[in-house]
Amino acid sequence: MTRQSVLVVTRNYPPLTGGMERLMQHTVEALATQYDVTLIGPSGCGEYAPYGVTSYECPPAPLSFLTTALLKGWRLTRKMSFDMVFGGSGLVAPITWILTRIAEARSVILVHGLDLVVDNFVYQWFFVPCLRRHDRLIANSQNTRRIASEKGCESNRILVVNPGSTIPPESALRDKDQLRADLGFPENRIVLFVGRMVRRKGLAEFLEQAWPLVMNAEPDALLLIAGDSPDDALLKDPQGAKRIIAAIEHCGRDTLRFLGSIEDDLLWNCYAAADALVFPLIRTKGDVEGFGMVAIEAAASGTPTIAFPVGGVGDAVADGVSGVLVPEGDYAAFADAVVTLCRGGPPGPSDCRRHAEKFSWDVHSRNLLRAVDFATQTRPR
Repeated sequence: MTRQSVLVVTRNYPPLTGGMERLMQHTVEALATQYDVTLIGPSGCGEYAPYGVTSYECPPAPLSFLTTALLKGWRLTRKMSFDMVFGGSGLVAPITWILTRIAEARSVILVHGLDLVVDNFVYQWFFVPCLRRHDRLIANSQNTRRIASEKGCESNRILVVNPGSTIPPESALRDKDQLRADLGFPENRIVLFVGRMVRRKGLAEFLEQAWPLVMNAEPDALLLIAGDSPDDALLKDPQGAKRIIAAIEHCGRDTLRFLGSIEDDLLWNCYAAADALVFPLIRTKGDVEGFGMVAIEAAASGTPTIAFPVGGVGDAVADGVSGVLVPEGDYAAFADAVVTLCRGGPPGPSDCRRHAEKFSWDVHSRNLLRAVDFATQTRPR
């Protein structure tokens, strides 16, 4: 039987790095098992495309990418037949909608949260309406699905497929005490924060309102911060970075360590060495946490997460199973949960691991292919 053909358009693809890039690489790999896939991606993407996938490369800068992708896509759809056009995010919605019309194909696009709420008039005026015209939207969480519906996308066109994660085999997990010794903190309780220093991550508020309470109860606790350093943050958000630096001085620099951007192997060791991951998100205009992959990665290492149920975190953290969801803004309760986990309170590593296994890349691929197959059964508009 002849396989259907899919044209994938995405700027988020290796060699660019990040969670969305990993997601799109696995997405293309999954699609290639069922469909003939052609990829339009950023410069260098061909090196990372699966065997049998033909790739066309565009400059990675957003405006240059959109312009070049439209031109190359127009040429492809004029000379080749495609059954479906698949977009990697809301950024490419105008391109995929136009190409869908030229190809007389069905249209599927991923939405991640930020690509729905970004605080930009032109984007909201032009890009979001193009999203509404797609036959199928695949949201990364129930919260993203809700936002898409509020933006005028028809609810019956939106399916939820949570992102996947690497799940290391249990045999690969190392002893927590040995990991702490290797990291240089053998006597400390380890609390971990992973993420960029952007406003929605809530690090400043956590340092101001929760971390002093943790330190009072557990003086040997140490907060490891993986991601940006304060100097990096100063370049992006000077006001927010200064607030973080002031909070650090108040807490005492000996109570935390900035690791900066670290390699994956070290990050996984930090997950496994930690007593808890903290995820103190706050609501921010024009920004949103679409899912919360760090909570799944921590759970895969046997480490629970304490979080406020903001954005898509409710999909990533199962309260009492892979972590603790604290009422939004209750920093005293947040600190209490951190202390409880530092003292060995539930949930335990086995429960965390079982939860994480629901988000393996194999599970993601099956769910994605079901969603796409459902879309191919729907006649294009």
